[in-house]
Amino acid sequence: MTRIRSVPRRKNNMIKPEFSKVVESILDIGLDWHESDIVKNNIDNIKFIKKDIRKLDKVKTKSVVIISAGPSLHYSDTLKTLANSNYKGTVVAIDGSYVKCLKAGIVPDYVLTLDPHPTRMVRWFGDPDFEKNMKNDDYFSRQDLDIDFRDNSIKQNGENIDLVNKYAKETKLIIASTSPSNMVRRSVDAGFDMYWWVPLVDDPDQKDSLTRKMYQSSKLPAMNTGGNVGTAAWVFSQFWLNIEKVAVIGMDLGYKKSLPRSMTQTFEELTTIVGKDNLNDDYFPEFKNPLTGEVFYTDPTYYWYRKNIMDMINSTNSKLYNCTEGGILFGPNIECISLADFL
Repeated sequence: MTRIRSVPRRKNNMIKPEFSKVVESILDIGLDWHESDIVKNNIDNIKFIKKDIRKLDKVKTKSVVIISAGPSLHYSDTLKTLANSNYKGTVVAIDGSYVKCLKAGIVPDYVLTLDPHPTRMVRWFGDPDFEKNMKNDDYFSRQDLDIDFRDNSIKQNGENIDLVNKYAKETKLIIASTSPSNMVRRSVDAGFDMYWWVPLVDDPDQKDSLTRKMYQSSKLPAMNTGGNVGTAAWVFSQFWLNIEKVAVIGMDLGYKKSLPRSMTQTFEELTTIVGKDNLNDDYFPEFKNPLTGEVFYTDPTYYWYRKNIMDMINSTNSKLYNCTEGGILFGPNIECISLADFL
């Protein structure tokens, strides 16, 4: 049995000041891009709110497996391993992994959704307006989050609609009040059992806090997210469901070296921030995974996500079993282990 907590970063992988500067600005950039959307969505969604996460009938199990949506779900056997394991614990998916779970024969107990993007996020549950929404957006055709969808998106979208409609009633949807209206309508139409919450996007003690503003209008409980839905799923599992033994798969936070940088998730945004001529190796540092020995690279956004969840794990004296079997998430209180060993 191989259990590895962490390995030192390679000497030639020092984080450069230019990279750190972008990382430190990501929260402000994100709020600048999404501030008006999240405040508006929070107000618009009030009419749909029937239950919040305080109303959850929590069934506590000994462990939980969180299924994030990284590319390792496609090149590893983690979903197959889980599906064939007769696992009796809790399964928490995120929006981007939900359909992949269903296709593998796994119906999650919970699925979390967070992102306020007005056209992209609804795609995870099957988008009735997909062709219109994606007409001028190559987001899903230039990345490795879902290879089947990238190669045959219209056919896959239709199949996803049918699949979600079939199984949605069996899963509790933990839905952020900042979700876009089309995502909310799609979730209602599919028949999810929906429980609402407010994402903690800043310090609510500050006078001009967006979190405070959203709470005052919706009266929903707030939950920290670390800036992404995968970390939100960890917070929900560890501190809301109060399950101590938490494992995650699909949380790569990085890319295989064979993937062109132009196909990474935030390549266009990063190009806009630093300029095409300045986009060099310093913005794509590499990390050697301690379990597999494979080298992955990351970008400022994924590195920021990594930093946030690591800070939260350490500040709360928690422990995470990372069963992704790849990627760059490792360090203190994170035990890299195969999913088979965890199960």
